[in-house]
Amino acid sequence: MQADAIVSSKGQVTLPAAMRARLGIQPGSRIVFEVRGKELVIKPEVPTSAYRGILKGYDLGDIEPPKEKDRDFE
Repeated sequence: MQADAIVSSKGQVTLPAAMRARLGIQPGSRIVFEVRGKELVIKPEVPTSAYRGILKGYDLGDIEPPKEKDRDFE
């Protein structure tokens, strides 16, 4: 998908509606700007809440690292 836009005198650009819909960008959504060489990449920021429960149902075993033995400090 590709579209052209014109930058306003204030540096603003309107994201095409079809692209906003495809990426789930709604009013109030946060987006991230990234410069890669001579390209500008614009992507939606994934909220932390989207990761909640992602590992539910997986057996993670004992993921806590072993505790170190107490040390004597001189």
